[in-house]
Parts: sequence; C-alpha cells; structure tokens
Amino acid sequence: MDRGSFAEYLAGLDEAALLGLLRARPDVRVEPVPRGFGQLAQRLSGPDSLVAALRSVNGASVAVGQAAAALGSAVPVEALARLLGAPDMAVRDAVDDLCGRGLMWADGGKVWLPERLAMHWSAEIGGGRPVATIARSALVEDLRSTAEALGIAVAGLRKPELITRLGDALADARAVADVVRRLPKAARDRLDQLRHGYGQYYPGYVGNREPRGENADQKIAAAGLALRVNGRWEMPREVAVAAWLAERELLLTGRPDIPRVEVAAESVLATAQAAVQDMLQATTALLDDAGSSPITALKKGGVGPRERSRLAARLSLPADVLLLGIDLAYAAGLLGRVDAGYAPTEQYSTWRAAEPSRQWAALVTTWFELEHAPTSREIDGEKEQPPPLPLASAAGMIRQALLRAAAGGLSVRTAGEHIDWFCPLHGYDEVNRGEKVIAAVREAELLGVVAGDVVTGCGELLLAVLDQESDDDGSVSVADRLAELVTGLLPELPCTVILQSDLTAVVSGRPTVAVSGVLAASAVSEARGTAAVWRFTPTSVRAALDTGWTATRLLAELTASSDRPLPQPLEYLINDVARRHGQVRVRGMRSCVLADEAVITEILHTRSLAKLALAQLAPTVLSSPYELDDVLARLRAAGLSPVAEDVRGAVIVEARPEHRAAATASVHATPRARLGATELADRLLADPHGDTSRGVDVSDTFDQLAMLNPDLDDAELMLLSDAVDHQHDVRITYRNKSGGQTVRAIQPRQLYGRWLDSWCHLRNAQREFTVANIESVEPAG
Repeated sequence: MDRGSFAEYLAGLDEAALLGLLRARPDVRVEPVPRGFGQLAQRLSGPDSLVAALRSVNGASVAVGQAAAALGSAVPVEALARLLGAPDMAVRDAVDDLCGRGLMWADGGKVWLPERLAMHWSAEIGGGRPVATIARSALVEDLRSTAEALGIAVAGLRKPELITRLGDALADARAVADVVRRLPKAARDRLDQLRHGYGQYYPGYVGNREPRGENADQKIAAAGLALRVNGRWEMPREVAVAAWLAERELLLTGRPDIPRVEVAAESVLATAQAAVQDMLQATTALLDDAGSSPITALKKGGVGPRERSRLAARLSLPADVLLLGIDLAYAAGLLGRVDAGYAPTEQYSTWRAAEPSRQWAALVTTWFELEHAPTSREIDGEKEQPPPLPLASAAGMIRQALLRAAAGGLSVRTAGEHIDWFCPLHGYDEVNRGEKVIAAVREAELLGVVAGDVVTGCGELLLAVLDQESDDDGSVSVADRLAELVTGLLPELPCTVILQSDLTAVVSGRPTVAVSGVLAASAVSEARGTAAVWRFTPTSVRAALDTGWTATRLLAELTASSDRPLPQPLEYLINDVARRHGQVRVRGMRSCVLADEAVITEILHTRSLAKLALAQLAPTVLSSPYELDDVLARLRAAGLSPVAEDVRGAVIVEARPEHRAAATASVHATPRARLGATELADRLLADPHGDTSRGVDVSDTFDQLAMLNPDLDDAELMLLSDAVDHQHDVRITYRNKSGGQTVRAIQPRQLYGRWLDSWCHLRNAQREFTVANIESVEPAG
C-alpha cells in the first residue's frame, strides 16, 4: 500500500471507525468479501458502491466534496473553508461525515477523494491546466498584461514572481468568481465553452467565424481570465473553478430546523391502521380479480390508462391506490406476466394466507426500496411509462431521505420543503422535485407510514429495521424482522359477512381466504369499496357445483362465514340448483347426452339446441357430433344444468380457470450473502494485506481472468471469478465491439477461451461476453 493511499488510510482506522464505515457501506460486505484493505479500497471506489453511498449524503457534505474536487487532490481543510466561506469546524464535520462513509480520506490536515468520485465531480468544472504550469511557457510581457488586468502591481517583478502573484490572485476563487459575474453574458457563455473544451482557442480563427465570439474573447482576456501562450489564449483551471463557482451558491449550511409535531399517538396509530387495512384490502381485491381475469397488458408491456380506468371502476379503487398496488404487487413478486397480461404468481397464495403484519411488511419494504414513485411516474419522451414497468428515477432517493429526515416526530411536510439539503443529488427542477415530494408523502400515507404530518410508529419501526440491516449479515430478511415488530400494531381485523334475503352478501373488512373462496366460487361481485356486495344467482351457484362444491358444503361454508342464520331464500336457491344439477349428463364420446325420457324429449324440441345435430339413440340417449365442452355450453345456455361424465360414466369435476404467472427467469439478479460488519472488521484487522487468504479459496479462474483483462483490479477479479466458479450474479459495465456501453446483471456459466458464456438478466437470454471488454464488476442486487 502506497503512503497516503486510500488503502493505507483504511488500514490506519481504529476498530470503531472501521465498524462505522462497514455499516455505512453494506454493499462491500457482499460475498466474496474484500481480502485486505487494498481490496476494500477498490470495492469502496466501485461506481455502483459510490452511487449507493451518495444517495444518503446531505447538502453540507456534498458542498465539501465538490469543493475538494474543484481544488484538486491533497486539499488542505483550510483551503476548503476559504472556498466555501465557512468556519473550519463546520468543514471538518462534513469531512468527518464523508470519511465515515468512505467517500473521502484525510491525512495530515489534507483530504483526498476516491479517483472515480473526483473525476465525476470535476467533470462539471471542466478541464484546463493550473496557471503555474501555463505561465512557464508564456512570455513575460503576456504575464504582465494578464497580471495588470487582475489588478496586480507588476513594476519590477520578474517572471517567477509574476507567476507567484498570478497564482495567488487566481487562487482566491470567490474573488475571481465575482470578476466572472461582472462579465457580459456573451463572455460568460464563452467561458463555459472554454472550460468544457480544454480551455484553449485561437482568437484569429474564432474571430473570423464568430464576430460575437471575438468580442467575448477580448472581454475574457481584458479581465485577466486567459493567458496568451504560443500564439493562443488558454484559460487556467483556477478560472474554470471560479466560472463554475459563479454559477451556483456553494454554501455550507447546517441541518435545517424541522419543527416537532405535537399529535396524539392514539390518533396517529388509528389512522395508520385504517390506511394499512385499506391498502391490503385494495391489493387483495386487485390480485384476486387478476386471478379470475388477467389484467390486460399493452403490446410493449405495462398496464395502460384505459385498462387502469376499467380496473379502478370495477374494483372501486382510487387511481393512485391502483397505481401503487400494481407496482408494489409486481415488485414484491406477487404479480407476474402471463400470455394474457398480468396475473398473480404462486407466491401470492402464501402472501394471501399470511397475517396482516407480514403482508404489510412485504409491501412497505418493497416500496421503500423502489427507485421510482408509483403515483408520479416518469415521462419517457412524451409518453408515460405504464406500471409495472421499472423506471430509472431519483424519486426513491427523495422518499428515503424525506422519511429519515422526519423520523422522531418531526414535520414531514417541513422536511419536504428542505429536501434539497437532505437529498441534494436528486437532479430534479423545482416543479418535478415538488411532485416527487408530494408523491412520497401520499404513498407513505396510503401505506400507513405517515399520518398527521409525522412518521407513524409503523414507519419508525421500518426505519429502525432498515438501519439495523446495515450491521447484520442479511440472513433474516428485513420484511420478516419488521413483521415481527408490527404484529401488535397491525392486528387481524374481523371480517363481517351479512347474508341477506335478497340473495346478496355484504362483506365489510378484508375477507379471509375462506370467505373469498366461497364467494368467488358461488356468487358474482356487484360492488366493491368499504363494503363489498356479492349476489347469488342460479348460474353462479351452478358454477360452484360444476367445480366440485356440494350443496351441503356450500351451505356449511356460508353459515360459518356469517354470525347470522342462513336466509331461507338463499338456502332454497342452493338446494333447488343442487336438485336439478346433474339431471342431464353429457358423456364424453363426442358426445352422448343421457337424461330422463321427458327431458330428452324437451331437449330435442328446443330450437336453440338444433345446432348440436342431436340424434335419439334410445328413449333416454342422444348423440351429437360436437365435443363434450360445446354440448355442455349450449345446454347450459338453454337453461339446463348438465354435468359431464367420462367414458366410464364417472362425473367429471370441472376446474375453474385460475390464472397464475409462471415462475420465469427474473430480470433482477439474486442478491448474494453478506458478512456481518463485526466479522469482516475482525478479518481485515487480523490480515490487513490479505496475505494469508490469497490462494486458499481462490481458484485458477482468478488468474485466467487477470490475464484476459489486466485492467480489472483484484476486487473486481475476485467477484468475477467467484461468479464463474459458483454461478453467482454480478453486475458488469460492458463495452461491445461497436463501442456502445451497457450495464448488465449477468450469471456467468462458464469461461471458455476469451469469452464468458452467461445468462443476461437484461436480455433474459444466454449471451457471450468478451472478458477484455468488461470495464468494471460490482456485486449484483
């Protein structure tokens, strides 16, 4: 490890600081874990890891990080404080925060940024060489002219002294930024072009083609912001920094003051419980309905506005509740794609039978981790991306920052007003940012996470469990831990079923699996909402008998579902349909109809059945050239109640079609196992260089990959070789032969020659990747 390197800084951390860092960056604890501090530094500097860490950084830390990028490597803290115009102590607090997250390291009063992060933030500033470097190639006369333009007294100064004075003058970025702000707009626009175009230009060439540009160039030179070198003008990097600073308020402000909201805990809990029950009921109704009739999908995928309007009206659901339900059900694995659209998965049956605490925990943890806001979907061009298609969005960052900012009884809406400090890297303009904040609050209210402008008890437990996740090994899911904690807060509410004499059933509350089963089998849904209404008809009861129910079982299930006696009209209906059910039997021999002689005569004289081409084989037997299913359908349409028989005369119990999405290859990679923070810290401290473990469980694949792609570091090679050997998922940045770059989650199957045969989750198909074209490797999930 080099002196002053990131790895050496990490190796010098005490146990408490190392533990804090590993808890703040749980992604680096994914197996295979780093061996030694060198690999830990590499994993912490990975692009995906840096992005994940930046999601939780506040405005003060971002300002300090950007200032460090502007001033270059090995920046003294005092220089950062001067650039930011802030007290040293405030800057040191932000430096400590960044160091604690592995986004900066300090040594001897100076700070450094990881190379990728420094390059990312420096890209905004632009290129250009330092003035001291440029000035060595400039003529003394040109140096004097630039110095005079900056107000420097040049009499008697030699070239080294002029260079020093110029460096000192341009080092005051705030003063130079004031000079930039005083320039005409054309000159300022020209500065922006220069700082993003290497900072050099030939005035004659520019002047001949763009007269306005020549005037702007003259203004820049007259202000001392460019230096003539070898017949051309060049803008120093110090001026690029000042021009960048002139565009923004790079201020170091403390945490905004968020007031505490005084509200009765009982009221908040009651509101949260009601919201949770409503959301669970809506999700259940949506998925139960999709099981009977799949949700229609657009050709490109997703549920379009017309289908959503139909569903909302049919299920009596508000539009935002429906959007949230579709997205969460799909992301939680409860809803999947089938040929006809979207239908429940096999996992839904388990979720449907679980207690409310587990159902809610599965939905709310999925929602918290979503990248987008279901009720404020992004626009792709001029078209909406319909649910449940995944979206690239920063709305998830805003949601997470908002809830964490308001934790502990603080005002959610006030935290939303200051979201730019709590989530400074969201990238939205003022209007879109406001929409995402409103969506986050609304969705939190629908899920019982926010009520009365405060985070509810359920929401506080959600945040606590997520924070605890950063310290464990991930062996127990967040949803399972959360479900255990909220069991007492989200009890199972009773479901009331009132069976009425008008052959309807009024269901209040969320129906149980048993109630849903018997009603879906024997009745037709007429209305949904706070109370659902189901109607029993001869056709619906006959349909239940066709699928294997008996009158006795049906009466018993309905009696058990209600605390009132069964109405006589309903009992008579069921018994009457059961009495007539099976009077007519259709035997599958393409086809043979068996019945009493009187019924046979009736069938033969029914005009609507003429298309069956029935022929009387005996007084009680008819034949038809049509298939059994066709004969059954036409007889039922004529008002009869036939049952089907097989060739031996046994009654065929019909299975009611129930749509389920098949388990297919997921577009998402499977997360890997993760080591606890304490255990990894112990390993690193015991073996800081990774010497004793290198070669113990590392296969020859590591060395083969290293030969094929020497640009990957040891940590990336370790991840990739482990994925090849054990068929684990990894995320790679890949550049194809035409130069296009993509990020893909893959599961390598084998390494042959210079190619990696893999399952590509993006394409949902087998693909080959040239190892040499893999630019980076990160853990998947």
